[in-house]
Amino acid sequence: MGLYLGLFFLTPLIGGWLGDRHWGPRLTAIIGALLCTAGLVMVILPALFLPGLLVSALGAGALRCNLTTQTGHLYARDDKRRDAAFSILAAGLNTGAFLGPLLIGALGERVNWQWGFIASAACMAAAALALLAGNMAMPPDVPPHARRSARLQPGDGATIAALLGVMLLTSLFWLAQSQVWNVYALWGRDHLDRMLWGFDVPVTWLQAIDSLAPILAVPPVLALWRWQAARSREPGELGKIGIGMALMGVAFLWLALGSGAQKTPFLWVVGFHLVLNIGWLYLVPTVNALFSRTAPLAITGLMLGAVQFAVFIGSTLSGWLGRFYETMDVVAFWMLHAAFPLAGAALMWGLRGQLARVLRL
Repeated sequence: MGLYLGLFFLTPLIGGWLGDRHWGPRLTAIIGALLCTAGLVMVILPALFLPGLLVSALGAGALRCNLTTQTGHLYARDDKRRDAAFSILAAGLNTGAFLGPLLIGALGERVNWQWGFIASAACMAAAALALLAGNMAMPPDVPPHARRSARLQPGDGATIAALLGVMLLTSLFWLAQSQVWNVYALWGRDHLDRMLWGFDVPVTWLQAIDSLAPILAVPPVLALWRWQAARSREPGELGKIGIGMALMGVAFLWLALGSGAQKTPFLWVVGFHLVLNIGWLYLVPTVNALFSRTAPLAITGLMLGAVQFAVFIGSTLSGWLGRFYETMDVVAFWMLHAAFPLAGAALMWGLRGQLARVLRL
């Protein structure tokens, strides 16, 4: 699981490079959607399961960062609406992530996993058609000759180094977040009281809660940012990233406190997901906005792929740490995962002055 998630978030580096230098964001995103569809059709057949995951991961690499690049191209680099735009994009993405476990997870867990894969392939095919139908509303791609002739400018090296530093710090956030997609499901099966008003909640529905929380949190978070901006108190982009990592750490501390000898109440994990995903909203859309605005124009897509590389680092390490779930005390296991984003928050707050100077924030 850790290796698949790692590959899923490593391939955007390739997709960003193709979008920057060869095919353009629009065409690369379409190719990615079609590859995702083909990969999910392949996993329906057991003999093609692993090759299908590979094709799906390659498609995700072409799709994800180029959708982000296109969103960034909708706004001038100094447009203050960027953070809000990427938050709205994140809410849209999480709508699918909320509905997916409800439909696909329930089919797989309660009926048959083959039907779950069939439903997944059908949904991705519908998404590819939606992308094709609405694609003309997106900004036109830069002509191929202009993309290939773009060059790095003096001073871009320092900018790239600073952005890579931000990327490495955010990988500590993703190390904890990725466990929600992995060992957390086993914890939910073993330690969570999943009876809710007489209904046994499927374990896979925990992923739906995790995706619903940021959708619900977007309006109040954006309202808070507007209120702070009107009073010149809105945190800068690096400050928001630090707050996001701190909230992630607090969420895992909360999970650890609820993981005692008794079954954890279901409402306890609702609080966990709410705090965790408010942190997610502070960090993920802000990182995308920061990279799309400050990355050198010649390699914007590639640098947005580097944002996903942080998820690759975090999810790969998370998969490795998952083995200790069977040998560590469960409270200590979640405390360990709280320590990583809290350390990242401390480092971000300590370094944000230097990073801001290099990135001209």
